[in-house]
Amino acid sequence: MPPRVVLHLDMDAFFTSVEQRDNPLYKGKPVVVGARPGHRGVVAAASYEARKFGVHSALPISQAFARCPQAVFLPPRMEVYSRESDRVMAIAASFTPCVEQVSVDEAFLDITGTQKLFGDAHEVAAKISRRIREELHLTASIGIAPNKFLAKVASDMHKPDGITAVPFDAGEIIAWLAPHPVGKIWGVGKKTEAALKRFCLNTIGDLQRLDREFLVQRFGAGGASLYELCRGIDDRPVENRSERLSISREHTFERDTADRDLLKKILLTLAQDVARRARKSGMQGKTIVLIYRGSDFTKHTRRATRADATALANDIYAAALKLLEALSEKMKIRLIGVGLSSFSAECGQLDLFTNEKTHVS
Repeated sequence: MPPRVVLHLDMDAFFTSVEQRDNPLYKGKPVVVGARPGHRGVVAAASYEARKFGVHSALPISQAFARCPQAVFLPPRMEVYSRESDRVMAIAASFTPCVEQVSVDEAFLDITGTQKLFGDAHEVAAKISRRIREELHLTASIGIAPNKFLAKVASDMHKPDGITAVPFDAGEIIAWLAPHPVGKIWGVGKKTEAALKRFCLNTIGDLQRLDREFLVQRFGAGGASLYELCRGIDDRPVENRSERLSISREHTFERDTADRDLLKKILLTLAQDVARRARKSGMQGKTIVLIYRGSDFTKHTRRATRADATALANDIYAAALKLLEALSEKMKIRLIGVGLSSFSAECGQLDLFTNEKTHVS
């Protein structure tokens, strides 16, 4: 049986690259897509030129402007990004039927056994990269590995427009991973990374020296995952994920608000938009998600799952409203959103851009 070969396709600064492509005046300049300066909201995307000034996604737009006032600030053009995302994924699907899209600008591809058709992994990655460059005038970075975790790490290494391969030998994989910071491991967020560093576990190599028992004892069930991932072990398959994607819409307020009437009004509008998008995609979902961000910028989600799938605005709104009513009426909200997920497979296939999240000021 041939070894599994996985690619991780990651578009380079996708939103801002589209803007720079469509308007040559923006090329070489720092570009920020998101809310307008002087309004409430966050950065949706930042070009590589803007990142040099410390601007990054999810940064409050006021801070982005303070760090890089000379940047070109643009509102999101979600329909354009959606169209380009479709084109990217169509290119990926022309090389393998097994494409797992995880966001608007990235996907995993299982190309195991396709060598006779398209060449080895390096050739396939190069062909995909070349087609994206020639047909879309955009660039992507691609990682080649025996599993998803390693492919993801590899794609981040030589951005932009890079192709990076991971060793396929188990011993060589361990050595290849060792110098990377622990934050590269899936599931290791800022809190977990800080906890690991308190034990002087700064690199993946530091983790590799510990046994499973110690990691489980210190970090619970997550310790077992750390033990495997730090050795490059990841058995999850690449799968079409239409049933795991979500349709969501969000609204960012000019000022934090606890006005329930206003929140309900916005919630209804968002629910109607989500329902329209779901119907357009031929999908129905069972899980309704309330998304909200408080004054401290921390984003939270609450979920309610129905017995049957729906794409009706009234159903989505009613469930989201119940979730909202469970929150303290004194809570001031900066951002509110509605999502629909857990799609029924028999209802059709989800659009490739259904996990979009827009910030409306």
